[in-house]
Amino acid sequence: MKKTLTFCLLLISVLSLATTRIVNGVIKDATTLIPIESVSIRVENSNLGAISNSEGKFRLVFSGDFNAIQFSHLNYHVFVQTLKTGENEVEIFLEPKSFQLSEVIVRSKPVKELLSDAMKISKEKLEKSIVLNTYYREFVKVNDEYTSFSDGLLDYNIKRKSGASDLYVNQCRAIKLTDVPSSEREKNRESFYLYDVRDAVREAYNFKIINYILKSKSYDFEIETKTDDKGNSIEIVTILPKEDAEFHLYTGTVVFDGKSKLILEMDIRKSPKHKMYALDVDIVFLRFKVYEEERKASYRIEGEKYILVYNQNKLNAYINFKGDFEDTFEFMSDMVVSDYKEGEFDFDRSKRHKERSLFSAGNHFTEEFWKTNNSILLNEAEEKILSKLN
Repeated sequence: MKKTLTFCLLLISVLSLATTRIVNGVIKDATTLIPIESVSIRVENSNLGAISNSEGKFRLVFSGDFNAIQFSHLNYHVFVQTLKTGENEVEIFLEPKSFQLSEVIVRSKPVKELLSDAMKISKEKLEKSIVLNTYYREFVKVNDEYTSFSDGLLDYNIKRKSGASDLYVNQCRAIKLTDVPSSEREKNRESFYLYDVRDAVREAYNFKIINYILKSKSYDFEIETKTDDKGNSIEIVTILPKEDAEFHLYTGTVVFDGKSKLILEMDIRKSPKHKMYALDVDIVFLRFKVYEEERKASYRIEGEKYILVYNQNKLNAYINFKGDFEDTFEFMSDMVVSDYKEGEFDFDRSKRHKERSLFSAGNHFTEEFWKTNNSILLNEAEEKILSKLN
């Protein structure tokens, strides 16, 4: 009898741990009630996480005996929501941080050197020998019309300091958003993709764009220190392109932790004032001109760990390829880390994804993973783009 009872209790425990729970919600500013974008959402005592979309909405999927969810954003106090039994819809209100006014600080180094130090420390600290379980998506527009969308559950197996990794696609879908017949010209146009899904992690790991800016003499830098009511400080470096520079330069901000000097967020884009100097590249069979470019990334400090949370890329460019097509393209990609595992793992390297775009992997899924796993929820505008498919 005792053995039977013990077995039953063990079975109930295992089933409880295996139960999948889905929590949907929206995050708002407690003062203005405006939705908050890019809030990092994490199941406490686990590596599971998600991020809020441009409407402040999120979905978190997890298994196990967890009931507390942490919400964090640079401009708001960390908030922990303890879920009630059966609760699967939440509305979260984050309190804005009250930052002290910055005082004039005499620094021993120029701002450019401080940013360089933060970049080096961050590159060294980012976790290696790790597998990042991610949700990735990409939109493509041609001549201001959406033409394709793809998303998937991707694993990046990172082994090197540079963030170079092998990419494995677990599930994915590819959707063509136009009814144009697939002529040879259209196939060539569809296959053209300037970003490389295989490098989505490496770009965020090696801070390539920051390094590029630091090597140039065409920028000035300003720094501001903000300290919250708990004494925690962040340093905000503003990148300022010089007015007289005749190049298509970048502008934006990089935020790093005042104590550890680890980069927490970067938001860098092409300077509108220098758009007239857009990069124009003319190779034998290819000519392209970059009009706009944006790169965003956010990182999280978890005790001794330093983890990539989110990476976004946008690019608008004119492309003339072999005379086959001459169009203006807009590429957009988002990647959020939903889980991670540390250590060395044996992957079948013959199954690595070998194409630049995820779209080329086609449709290959066993479930509607965009509904049953952590992902970046579509906002209202994006829902309309895909609604024609239903």
